Amino acid sequence: GPPGCRRFPGGGIRAVLDHIRSRGMVPGLWLEPEVIGVRSPLATTLPAGAFFQRDGVRITERGRHQLDLRHPAARAHLDATLERIVGEWGVGYLKLDYNISVSPGTLAPGDLSPGGGLLGHARAYLDWLSAALDRYPDLVVENCASGGMRMDGASLAVAQLQSTSDQQDPLHYPPIAASAPTAVPPEQGAVWAYPQPEFGPDEIAFTLGGALLGRIHLSGHLDHMSPAQLALVREAIAVYKSVRADLPGAVPFWPLGLPGWTDAWCALGLRAGDTSYVSLWRRDGAAGRVLPVPHLAGRDVHAEILHPAAAAGTVEWRAEGAELHVELEPRTPACLLVRLTAGDRENASKSFGTGRSTQDG
Repeated sequence: GPPGCRRFPGGGIRAVLDHIRSRGMVPGLWLEPEVIGVRSPLATTLPAGAFFQRDGVRITERGRHQLDLRHPAARAHLDATLERIVGEWGVGYLKLDYNISVSPGTLAPGDLSPGGGLLGHARAYLDWLSAALDRYPDLVVENCASGGMRMDGASLAVAQLQSTSDQQDPLHYPPIAASAPTAVPPEQGAVWAYPQPEFGPDEIAFTLGGALLGRIHLSGHLDHMSPAQLALVREAIAVYKSVRADLPGAVPFWPLGLPGWTDAWCALGLRAGDTSYVSLWRRDGAAGRVLPVPHLAGRDVHAEILHPAAAAGTVEWRAEGAELHVELEPRTPACLLVRLTAGDRENASKSFGTGRSTQDG
């Protein structure tokens, strides 16, 4: 039968991919390309040199072997896989994972040390991925990398986006999302937004809001949501689409400093020309906070809450201290996305005569 017919009866996986395309979307697949299960036929058909090894013995970790992409047979296997999945099936997005810890590497013939072997493999992997993206210029690759654990500048130079975490508790994600631009540009830093049908409106707004200054990873059981819940998701995505063109050129700043893991308040700012954005998370503590934004000192600034639409508080710009004053309703958790638009003193009355005021939220 067709590929995947046991798991996807009635046409196999290609029928699923075709249906996704028919709805105007690009189908994606999760792959762990460097890993071969010990029971896979490939474990016996690929040559011994195609795998990580130590003293001539193939390394096994949690029931799996790791390919050494310096070996031509390992690379040919991955090329053939991509030709089938991307070339024939038309998959346009690949989430490339890496969930084993073969430490500290491989000692193939000619390697001076396991670390040297690992470095050689890592370079070969990036070379393979670069060549694949040259062959399939429309393909988008996410470096999932075990929820961001294998995340470095070399990978970011090749993959279009990078998973920042596998964290599944929305209350634990804010310090990760707020810190992510220290390591990954905002337009590449994928932040999970996973609103669930059992969440109340505040929780849905919170988990969606945390991803708006990154590469949004929309998840959760959207298929089980009520129309009112889906409307909240739609509102947040509309806000994201309105700001994402500013993300690639934006430079991060941290009005409250870099966040600690248990901080009650976390904040991330992005500067994009005369527009600055601030994501603010309140997990606990006081209902109000003052955020210094010194790069806007001496400017006329218009502050408005972009998310959530039913704002959970008010924001006010105070020019004398170049500060954003935030007052939230005493409910937790809460997350705001605020846009600060800076104008010249003399043009302020013309520029900011319309729109939501700084007081009404």
